[in-house]
Amino acid sequence: MLNYIKSEFYRVTRSLSTYITLGIFLGLALSVNCGLAIIGAVNPSFAYANTSFSMQFLMQLPTIFVCAAPILVYVLYDDLGKNGALKNAVAFGISREKLLLGQFIISLTFCLFVMLATLAVYFASAYAFLKYDPTIPSSEVMREALCVLLPAIAAMVLAIVCANVTSKGVLGIAIWMVIYYFVPYVCRWIGYQVDFFAKIAEWMPMTFMDMQGATEIFWQTKEGVEKCLVSGAAGIAIFAVVGWLLLRRKEI
Repeated sequence: MLNYIKSEFYRVTRSLSTYITLGIFLGLALSVNCGLAIIGAVNPSFAYANTSFSMQFLMQLPTIFVCAAPILVYVLYDDLGKNGALKNAVAFGISREKLLLGQFIISLTFCLFVMLATLAVYFASAYAFLKYDPTIPSSEVMREALCVLLPAIAAMVLAIVCANVTSKGVLGIAIWMVIYYFVPYVCRWIGYQVDFFAKIAEWMPMTFMDMQGATEIFWQTKEGVEKCLVSGAAGIAIFAVVGWLLLRRKEI
């Protein structure tokens, strides 16, 4: 298994798509603050060229951490079902359970690296180019990121499962979107009539993270933190078990 993980790390660090993806994420982080700074320089009356607004902008998008996971997994394992990697690994005696665990380790390492690098560039560019405003510090964004970490990892596990059971990465992304967006929507819609489904929907990340106004900072409440921890842990366990069962049945 260690050889498999080493070979995957080698593949990822030598892949052009890895660096292109990292560059896109860093570029987007930089462009937000550069854009605010340029608008503020052109229009002195522009009230949002400050660090607090920059931090608030990111705080209002907690689902961005969840949605980034399948994109990064897609970059890593887009052609997993058609390049013979699984077949070769199994032929060399690596069990399917170890394959999933190895992919989890590789994906988690890559996702965390991209997240930390992107946040570092975002914070650095905000404090370098924008007017300092202590109202909303960067520590609040980090608090948000830590709170949604488990749901984001659960989304990553689901993306890994989708990549393994489908032969096309685009199809895997479509399945991921159905589970993470369509299912919560259906549960919430049925919940208007049936309380049981309403309670289920309340614990789905794409439902309780889709907050605005007074409930926007859900990670500052005990209930919000509990929902993140419980839904994230449950999602990781459920998706991992489902992935293991599906991969055991799949012909490689």
